[in-house]
Amino acid sequence: MARIRMVAIRLATAVPTVFIVATLTFGLLQLIPGSPAEFLLGAGASRQQIGDLEHSLGLDQPLLTEYGQWLVRALHGDFGDSITSNTPAIQQVFKALPVTVSVAVVGLVLTAVVGIGLGLLAALRGGVWDTVVQTASSVAMAVPPFWLASLLIYFLAIRYRIFYATDYSALSDSPNQWLLHVTLPAVAVAVTAIGQVAFQARASLRETLGQDFLRTLRSTGMSPGRILFKHVLRNGLVPVIAYLGMMFVFLLGGVVIVESIFSLPGLGALMIQSVNNHDLTVVQATVVTFCVLVVITNLAVDLLVGWLDPRARA
Repeated sequence: MARIRMVAIRLATAVPTVFIVATLTFGLLQLIPGSPAEFLLGAGASRQQIGDLEHSLGLDQPLLTEYGQWLVRALHGDFGDSITSNTPAIQQVFKALPVTVSVAVVGLVLTAVVGIGLGLLAALRGGVWDTVVQTASSVAMAVPPFWLASLLIYFLAIRYRIFYATDYSALSDSPNQWLLHVTLPAVAVAVTAIGQVAFQARASLRETLGQDFLRTLRSTGMSPGRILFKHVLRNGLVPVIAYLGMMFVFLLGGVVIVESIFSLPGLGALMIQSVNNHDLTVVQATVVTFCVLVVITNLAVDLLVGWLDPRARA
């Protein structure tokens, strides 16, 4: 019942969050100079031609009327048609979404494995290893993803031809090709997150290792491996898992930037192209989709933390 209540509360708070983001997105996009009709017709179009096209696109209505119609359609999953391709905007978003999510998920796996591993090494060994991990984490946090992406492309894609630097292959088509395409962008966005997670894991695990109940468990003769995996990691990684949820949102934002470097057909490329083309319906659909992804991520993290820590369910 506690989990059901928690899910209900999270969903209740998610609805106004998505509504506010959608409303702000619609309002801010109206401030962009120029009209989509002007962009489509070009600089030589007359005012009459522009007005006729705006009327056919429904862009000449009062702002509140246009917003109300858009909101009703959006609640039914219809964000309108793209003015450049004349296809549903949400269809373009769903086509680009797997690319961005693929890179972010691979980046999150790298962040969790390497970051927690480094934090555990620093917490258990201490001394020189602790200093090395802290230094490496600090350097990683200072590395710009776009600069690292350029280095990865030069050394691992151009010079040694291990991975691919451009384009994308779907996971369903070829898992091997998919991994070769997403590895470099995933590493580029994950390095900074790895440094942050390593610091968080180190601090949390060191605090757990100093708890009194561990001394009691050792005195009972329980093996160190069982103490580590059953008690230290389960208790010490609860805040780290919550932090990883934040990192997934951070990785999604990083992928949007890195996609242009690797020429990936993801949400970032779709967003940039849509803004340049004044294709506001696609921009709105993309932003709302990002918001829904963040809400789902936060809910999943809350459920996982509640499963690991009974106190969180209360």
